[in-house]
Amino acid sequence: MINNKRLLQTAAALTLALSLFAAGCSNGNQGDSPDLEPGESPSAATETSTAPSPSPDTPTAEPSAEADQLDGASPSPTAPEASAAPSAETKPADEDAVKPAAKPTSKPTVKPTAKPTAKPVQPTPKPTVNPAEKPGTAKPSAKPTEQPTVAPEETVSAADIMDKILTDVEMPRLISVTGERVKDSYYFNPDELISEGVYNQAMMNTKATEVVVVKLKSEEHFDAVEEGLTKRAEDIIETFSTYLPDQHEDAKSYQIVRHGKYVLLSISHDQKAVKAAFDSFFQ
Repeated sequence: MINNKRLLQTAAALTLALSLFAAGCSNGNQGDSPDLEPGESPSAATETSTAPSPSPDTPTAEPSAEADQLDGASPSPTAPEASAAPSAETKPADEDAVKPAAKPTSKPTVKPTAKPTAKPVQPTPKPTVNPAEKPGTAKPSAKPTEQPTVAPEETVSAADIMDKILTDVEMPRLISVTGERVKDSYYFNPDELISEGVYNQAMMNTKATEVVVVKLKSEEHFDAVEEGLTKRAEDIIETFSTYLPDQHEDAKSYQIVRHGKYVLLSISHDQKAVKAAFDSFFQ
C-alpha cells in the first residue's frame, strides 16, 4: 500500500516538472519569429507557435483520490500526454507535376466468375425445299379438254318452259288439253310423234289466246307436227274472222318457233315476250 502511494506521488511530480519545462520553453520563443522550412507557409508556422500550452496551475492528477480508489490493486503508471503541434500544410509548387503523365490505354477486362449452366437453345433449322424444276423450265400442262355440254333437251322439260312463259307474260285464263282432244285439235297423234307436251287453250271462247310447247321424239317428226299446229292456228283465225277483230288480229299473228326437238305455238297480244321466254332456255 505504501509503495503504491509513492509511485503515484512520483508520477505526479514528473508530470508537474514536464509542464513547467514546456511553459518555460514557450515563453522564451514568444519574441522570436519561427524559422520557415522550405515549402512551409507562414500561416502554418504561426499556428505552430500559437498552440496552447498546458497551464502550470492545473493539476493533472490527484494522488490521494486515486490511492483511495485503488485498494489492493497495482495501478499502472499513467504516461504524460504530450501536446502535439499541428503539422504544417505544404502546397505543391507545380500542380501539373502531380498529374499523371498519360491515361491508361487499356481497360481491365472483367471475366465472369461463373459460367452459365444452361446451354442456349439453338433455333431449329428450317427445312429447305429444293424445287424439282427451275423456274421457267417447267413444261406447260396440257390444256383441259372441253367436255361437250349437255343439250338442253336432256335437262329442260316442256312444263318448265310453259311455266316460264306464263310467269313472264300476262295471259287470260287458260285450260290444259289432253288425250283425244289433242288429236282432234292439232291433227297429229302425240303418242307417235311427241315425247312430252303441254297444250293450253283459252277457257273463254271470246279469247284467241293459245300456247303449246312440245318435245319431239325425233327431229324428223317436226314437219308433221308443224303441219298440225298450223292447221290449229288457221282454225282459230277462221273462228274470229266474223267477230272480235282484236282477237282476229292476234290469231293472224301466230308464231311457230323451233329449238332442236322443242317446238312452240303461240297466239297472244305480246308475241315478242312469249318468244323471248322460250328462247331463254336455249341461249
